[in-house]
Amino acid sequence: MTRKILLVDDEPDVIETVRFRLTQEGYEILTAGDGLTALDAARSNQPDLLILDVMLPGENGYRVAHKLREEQQAGTYPKPLPIILLTARDLSSDPEREKIFMDFSGADRVIYKPFDLDDLAAQVAELLEGGV
Repeated sequence: MTRKILLVDDEPDVIETVRFRLTQEGYEILTAGDGLTALDAARSNQPDLLILDVMLPGENGYRVAHKLREEQQAGTYPKPLPIILLTARDLSSDPEREKIFMDFSGADRVIYKPFDLDDLAAQVAELLEGGV
């Protein structure tokens, strides 16, 4: 069974590059370019994993992840959904602030841009194989 990944970014180059790399790993890649479309796509397609840019038009990635986590807790989103945030805003030098954003979003991982595609693929595989 092919695992579905919803990839959300407003930069077409990022979408195409990540899609190409993860397709090589055998994943089916669905895409969205803004936060509201991402919410709709997650609800209607129920992907196995979400890769979500933080800076998006409409709703930012933190809010999208937060809303999906709320739906999971309420039982309206029917399955586990590992979430990887992609961001150019490196908060690793401010661990307290990074923790606040991660706690709010409920994301499982954060990857800072620019990122290594092989590292992203490895983290995707780890989350999908190991569960959340």
